[in-house]
Amino acid sequence: MVLERILREMDISLTGLDKDELYSELSRAFSFIGSYRECARLEEMRAGPRYREAIEKYIKAWLNHRKRRTVMEAYR
Repeated sequence: MVLERILREMDISLTGLDKDELYSELSRAFSFIGSYRECARLEEMRAGPRYREAIEKYIKAWLNHRKRRTVMEAYR
């Protein structure tokens, strides 16, 4: 639910599978994967200005990478 709120605030819409993949990679990148209260930890991290910016940059970079990968696969 936290990721959905973040994406909604950033005006980004993803399918369920893409959201799951993004959450998995985001949790690994910010080292809260498998931690107690994963969602709460993401929300706490995003409350701080430094992590908020880093999380949003990560999501935008992930989307750009995803878009490039999709385009490259279309040309195969």
